[in-house]
Amino acid sequence: MKNVLKCGALLATFMFLAALPAHADSGDSGMLSFNLTGPVTASWTMAANPDATPVMPGIFSVDISDFVVDGVSCPETIYFFSQDQEGGFNSMTDLTNLLGAQLYTGTETNPTFIAGVFSLMDGDNGAAECLTVTQAPEPTTILLLGSGLAALALKRKRQAVS
Repeated sequence: MKNVLKCGALLATFMFLAALPAHADSGDSGMLSFNLTGPVTASWTMAANPDATPVMPGIFSVDISDFVVDGVSCPETIYFFSQDQEGGFNSMTDLTNLLGAQLYTGTETNPTFIAGVFSLMDGDNGAAECLTVTQAPEPTTILLLGSGLAALALKRKRQAVS
């Protein structure tokens, strides 16, 4: 009886969360995780189609709330460059010009970032950096995985009791 109540509560919670309206920006294709490795390490997440602020032709900025550089977390503004501006990105406080590939398609007012692995070079000292951009899992995907694992654990526990 206890397991039936647990399954019922889990199912009710899942159905409630699934019924909530999904947050979707126009053209948003999900969240991306950015991980920079090399002499400097940094990581952050942002929408594949972020709210970009054009700075000048070929350059735009994006405000990042979960920016972590060399283990220190702080909000940051990152400036991204088109291939005409030598590609790559920088930040005002922690990262110098990291030059290389253009990390997005589209325009400075409506960029769409690309998942992949990018080789970048520090424009000041020539050091090599590697930027890995991956698709971040959606919260509903994590919820679905968790509920499936919980249901499997309950089933195994029920079989062990029998």
